[in-house]
Amino acid sequence: MKPVLYYDDVSPPVRSVLLTIAALDINDKINLSWIHLFGAAHLKEDFVKINPLHTVPVLQHEDLVLTDSHAILVYLCDIFGTDSNFSLENPKQRAKVLNRLCFNNSIFFARDAELMRKFFHRQITDVSEHLKPVEEAIDFLEIYLSDTTFVACDELTVADFSIVATLSTLESVCPIEESRWPKVHDWYGRMRQLPYYHEANQVGLDKLRDKLNSILLK
Repeated sequence: MKPVLYYDDVSPPVRSVLLTIAALDINDKINLSWIHLFGAAHLKEDFVKINPLHTVPVLQHEDLVLTDSHAILVYLCDIFGTDSNFSLENPKQRAKVLNRLCFNNSIFFARDAELMRKFFHRQITDVSEHLKPVEEAIDFLEIYLSDTTFVACDELTVADFSIVATLSTLESVCPIEESRWPKVHDWYGRMRQLPYYHEANQVGLDKLRDKLNSILLK
């Protein structure tokens, strides 16, 4: 059976998975099932039975159900990426990637999610008063990129997909200024040049920005 990805590309974690699927060139090996977040499809009984957390992405592969994007990225590399540049078979390479995925999970995306939650709950009137935590997280990323070409090492890895999905979302409210974050700015530019970036990340990002703008204009 093909793995099934439950998704909505407005979600940054979902977009990280879509970037990985595109990079591994396995679009024909994954079945996609759209869960309309803004239509509350993630709260429907059938989906909650699959994922009690009622979040996306979810990857279901036979009797395995993964409900965290970072775990999904690693699993896809293990199943489909062993003969590719995205292999995580080397223990040190794997540890580096996992370290950055943990950074995204516990700090970077956590701060992005908190900020977006405030927007969608209409708790923000002046965004500048809420940017310090995410700016600090981008400061951390700038330090990481001082040592390596990409976020985990000198080669592109799935950690880059996870973090660029978060960063591009934050850019909607926090411009990535080259003067403050030159290395992040350069890396972000290179990520946007990937041939699959637009379809896998920008399309869903634009949908999210449209929804965000509609809230800000009210």
